[in-house]
Amino acid sequence: MLRSLKARSLGLATLIKSRAKQHSRLRWIRQGDANTNFFHLHANLRRKKHFIRELQSVTGTVLAQQDKEEVAYNFFNSLLGVAPSARPYSLDWAALGYETVDLSDLDAPFTDDEIKKIVQLIPSQRAPGPDGYIGLFYKSCWDIVKGDLVEALHGFYNLRTTKLHLANEANIVLLPKKDNALQLTDFRPISLINSLAKIITKALAERLAPKLGRLVSRSQNAFIKGRCIHDNFLYVQRVIRKLHKSKSPTIFIKLDISKAFDSVNWAYLLEVLEAFGFGRRWRNWISAILASSSSRILINGRLGRKIPHRRGLRQGDPLSPMLFILAIDPLQRIIERAVH
Repeated sequence: MLRSLKARSLGLATLIKSRAKQHSRLRWIRQGDANTNFFHLHANLRRKKHFIRELQSVTGTVLAQQDKEEVAYNFFNSLLGVAPSARPYSLDWAALGYETVDLSDLDAPFTDDEIKKIVQLIPSQRAPGPDGYIGLFYKSCWDIVKGDLVEALHGFYNLRTTKLHLANEANIVLLPKKDNALQLTDFRPISLINSLAKIITKALAERLAPKLGRLVSRSQNAFIKGRCIHDNFLYVQRVIRKLHKSKSPTIFIKLDISKAFDSVNWAYLLEVLEAFGFGRRWRNWISAILASSSSRILINGRLGRKIPHRRGLRQGDPLSPMLFILAIDPLQRIIERAVH
């Protein structure tokens, strides 16, 4: 009896330690550390740092929790939940120099080894989505969940996606970009996505990543394997120094695309994918993922109302940055043509 009680007590202590460590978000500490108070201190510090005491709205400052939830809902619903108007024009893809590329290998069926590799690539201790599962769960319980997960991805491959909206939900966490953040534009919205949807998008992202380098312009370096976004800053600095030294009259244009990520037109994005040469199955996958997505804003530990998405991409989804790079590439080509 005493041995049984001791085993249960140790098991409960392990669960408490794991929960405290997950709340603290300390991923650098070693696995065996059992200093639960240390985790609690860091969790409380994070909670205090990210606590939103007030928000600025069009009518003034709001302090009540319900009012803050309403302000956040209205702000993000206007970004993500409003369908864009019909596009009266399209782009002349031939004039922009787009040639269809053979990307048929992206539509290949998911293999068991590929799915297992994706699970191993998922970070173990990242914050979970609404379902509460983290990467460590799938890695530790692979032999148990393997059959259901493989079946789910095969169902997605065959476009059995009528219930995908149940697994494609996310909680949006607002991280302050600066001290004393008051406006919602002062926060960085990070989507904590359900584990199944994240595994699906991670699988597609792993297939797409090796292709991006030869699809998009060399001027784009962000989110592309083998390129570094800092190269762009260094290039601009050197060009400005050279032109300043030679006293050559020059105009530099800086474009602010801070809201472009949240307002990408899905119809336009699918048109871009078709111009690049993505097959119908891949485009149907992207359509299913986008159309079934929804989010709730998490403010001070409380969830707001659901926002069904009608446009935009998620920050926190492994596939979204790559889709955004593809969507922005026509603008780069238009600028290049204007320069020439």
